[in-house]
Amino acid sequence: MEHNEDSIEHTEAATKRRSRGRPSPEQAAALRESFLAAALESFLEKGYSATSIEAIAREAGVAKITIYRQFDNKEALFREVAHRAVSNARETMQNTLVHRGSDERQTLIDLVERMYLSATEPKTLALMRLVIAEAVRFPELAKSLYAENSYVLAPVVDYLAEAHRAGKLRVPSPELAAVQLSTLAFGGVRFFISKPLAGPDERRVWAEDIVDLVLRGWAPAAND
Repeated sequence: MEHNEDSIEHTEAATKRRSRGRPSPEQAAALRESFLAAALESFLEKGYSATSIEAIAREAGVAKITIYRQFDNKEALFREVAHRAVSNARETMQNTLVHRGSDERQTLIDLVERMYLSATEPKTLALMRLVIAEAVRFPELAKSLYAENSYVLAPVVDYLAEAHRAGKLRVPSPELAAVQLSTLAFGGVRFFISKPLAGPDERRVWAEDIVDLVLRGWAPAAND
């Protein structure tokens, strides 16, 4: 009987030691999501300078070391927050391309609408405003977001390159064309300083006008 009690006590002690150790993969993933969400909210509400990893840890209910194990400093954490935001935008555009079955005009209209929506999503727009506001003091942050923009546009570049090879569009420089198209879709600085478009009807007209404009220059020549 004593032996059984000793075994139970030993098992309970081992369980407590494990609970104080490193979290399981599932727990680690949940903790990461928790502090990344808290980081995004803190950056957007307080700005980059006023945000601290210590405050993010308190808000997320995690230990500071949990964050520092994955990110060396606040700038590295901010880069990950920005990366996650633009990754969502890339997935939105990729969904358009994967399921494309319409002509080039309709595909481009869908792309422009999705680029517009991804750029004017409230948190993404606020994040971009933050980076622009901090660009002078933290130029590396601005460079980081600019690099992320190339990542976001990769599906658009791939589509334009494929359409050019197939002779459906004349886009000899798909990388440049993708940047030009995205600049038109995002509206330049317009949506940083004014309200987004009123709704789906206005957004569709915006996209159609942009696509009709670029197709005049991208249309294959008659003898191509």
